[in-house]
Amino acid sequence: MTTATEAPDATGRTAARGVARLLALRTAAPDTVVPQASAFDTYYREVYRDVSKAEEIFRGSGVSQRHMAWDPRTAYADGFPTIKPRMAAWEENVLAMSRRTVGGVLEEAGADELRDRIGTFVMASCTGYAGPTPDILLAKEFELRQDLRRTFIGHMGCNAAFNVLKTAFDALAARPGELVLAGSAEVCSVHHRPEVSAEQAVVNALFGDAGAMTLLGADDGGPGPVFLGTHTETHPETTHAMSWHIEDLAFRMTLSPYVPFYLAESIEPFVKRLLAPHGLDVGDVRHWGVHPGGPKIIDFVGEKLDLTPEQLAPSRAVLAEHGNCSSATILLILDRILHTSRPAPGELAVLMAFGPGLTMESALVRF
Repeated sequence: MTTATEAPDATGRTAARGVARLLALRTAAPDTVVPQASAFDTYYREVYRDVSKAEEIFRGSGVSQRHMAWDPRTAYADGFPTIKPRMAAWEENVLAMSRRTVGGVLEEAGADELRDRIGTFVMASCTGYAGPTPDILLAKEFELRQDLRRTFIGHMGCNAAFNVLKTAFDALAARPGELVLAGSAEVCSVHHRPEVSAEQAVVNALFGDAGAMTLLGADDGGPGPVFLGTHTETHPETTHAMSWHIEDLAFRMTLSPYVPFYLAESIEPFVKRLLAPHGLDVGDVRHWGVHPGGPKIIDFVGEKLDLTPEQLAPSRAVLAEHGNCSSATILLILDRILHTSRPAPGELAVLMAFGPGLTMESALVRF
């Protein structure tokens, strides 16, 4: 667990010092927007004609549209490509989205004068592989330092943004005078498979493409969002519930319908263990970012924590407008909270995501 330290504020009272300050956040997605209803009617209905609940799955997914690098209605019209063109499309689109997000955070933070302070770049993507990894190419393109420390995190799934953030927090703890670029980009649309099952219908009803990038610095007591701490738990008895493997034609995801139930059993003590070191409980937190692995996960987490529809609105909105974009999703939700909920100074947020393991990740943010 990563937690904040204590430091006196301007009045001499003890105030929580964060593990990192959010200096900038930008998101991006492919330009192609795929409406859920028309995509089902014109493509998925035929693909899943032998799955009796296919229409119910798609219309009950909570997804209204998705941004997709590969529009399934055209990309798979003539069959299913092999892994090679899928990986080429992953690399092309990860770089395209990340050019927008990295360039955006540098512009937002006024980082022309801060560029030389960026000492670490941490990036995640679990939907593809290539070497040199995208962070190397982006560092070259944006003329970052030659001695830049880089970490590329792959194959950790929907919770990987938290691994990115925790690596960034460690870098700032070791070198508080530096800045860190930290984010992810996912291209889920290149992994549609020729497999007809209810499980794969769920996967193809949910996942979209997006990227997000943050610029982080040490908490210097200034205004803006501050990460106060993180908490992680893994429940290995449920490793069968979610998996992600490379197969001949594409990556294959397994997603048990029992995942929401596993999370519902664990979520209350999990959140309490995040909040307790800060002397907080659920009622002290105004804003919530729940990774929308599906609508039932939002429903169950909200019910167990007694959250209001307003508190769950950012998660539902991201699911509706983007789908589940794997590791990038929680940063899309944070961006939504910042720009739509407009938190007041001092208000708190809990962010959480879930991935293979079954792994549960969380972070506490003060605005």
